[in-house]
Parts: sequence; C-alpha cells; structure tokens
Amino acid sequence: MRRRGGGPGRPVRLGAFLGFVVLVQFGYPVTLHGPVWAVLYLVAYVGVVLSGILLVREEHDRIAPAAVTGAVLLGCGTWTGATGGHGPALMSMFAAAAAFQTALMYSLLRFVYRRSRTRELDLVLAAVCAYLLLGGFFTTVFALLESASPGSFVDSVHPGDRFAWQQLVYYSFVTLATLGYGDVLPVSAWARTLSAAEGVAGTLFLTTVVARLVGAFTGLHRMGTPPPDAG
Repeated sequence: MRRRGGGPGRPVRLGAFLGFVVLVQFGYPVTLHGPVWAVLYLVAYVGVVLSGILLVREEHDRIAPAAVTGAVLLGCGTWTGATGGHGPALMSMFAAAAAFQTALMYSLLRFVYRRSRTRELDLVLAAVCAYLLLGGFFTTVFALLESASPGSFVDSVHPGDRFAWQQLVYYSFVTLATLGYGDVLPVSAWARTLSAAEGVAGTLFLTTVVARLVGAFTGLHRMGTPPPDAG
C-alpha cells in the first residue's frame, strides 16, 4: 500500500500478507503435531510481521508502532519457545501479538476509509486482512484472560481436557462470525463480555466496511475513469 504512485505491485503485497495471515489464523492445528510443525507455524508468524511492517511503511504511515510491536512479538515468541510456552513468556507473547495486530488493523482501515480512488481489489484485500486480524486480536485477548484466570473458558465437549490456546483461535472466529456452536463456552464475567464485544465488533465491521466498499466502487463507476494509480 502506498499513498502515491501505487502500481501493480500493491495487490501482490496485500495478497502475500493475506496469505501469511491465513496461514497463522487457520493453520494452528499443525502445532498439535510436534515441535517441528510448531517451528514452521512460527515461521509463518515471522512472515506476518515482516510483510505487515512493509505494508505500513509503503503506505507512509508511522512505521514505529508496527515495527516496535513486531520486534517485541518476535522476541517474546523466541522467549516463549525457549521456556516451553508457559508463564510470563506466553502472556507477554499474547500481549505483543494483540498490540501488533492493532497497529496493522489501524493502518489497513485508514487505507480502506481514506482512499476514494484506488483499485477495487486493493480495498477488498485490505478489508479482508483487517477482518482476519480482528479475529486474531480477540484470540490474543481471550488467551491473555485464560492465562491470567484459568477456567474463564471451558470445552463442553471434552470438559476434563486441558484447555489450550488453539481452541481460542477457533472460538474467536466462530464468535466473530456469530456462529455460536456452543462447544467452547465463556463462563467468567469478563470472558462473556469480551465474547459479546467481539460479536458486536464483527457485525459492525461487516456492515460499515461493506458500505464503505460499495460506496467506493459506485463512485469509481460513476466517474467512469480509472483511479490515478491503476496503471
């Protein structure tokens, strides 16, 4: 994403970032199959960090928040891996991930809302990336809550099993899409209110961003001219 000039490379950069985000948000089951797969999953997270920082830089937004939180996230991820993924290291990684995803969402949504003339594909890719990051953000918030207060969430299908962070990735996106399967349940007051907040945020995101995209596309077609950076 770049404020001026643009060029055909922007959809490729957005597409690459989206690919890494999809791998991280929906590829988490591989971490259940041993340390080698967990390392590969972390490589995808590195891809998210690096490609996300590049996106912010090319949009000429302030790069410091994304760069700093991204570096902290990678450092905390290394610390977590070295300590076995428990205690303060794990909580610090979740907190850094939440901060990093917030910085990226801010930049992506600024791009979606402030660009009146740009490629339709750019706007769609940016909106999809922001939506997936929103689900990832709530995942980290839920994980922080469960780490600080174990038992905030329960698995109603396997109530005796140890509750893992991978279940919260699934729960977050099910809540974001307001599916409500009921197999993972929020039981504490904070877990319930945060879950409700995610459901509302997901609904508002879809209604407001879709309205923005429709307005942008309609404006472009009415003008009958391609955006200035379409070449």
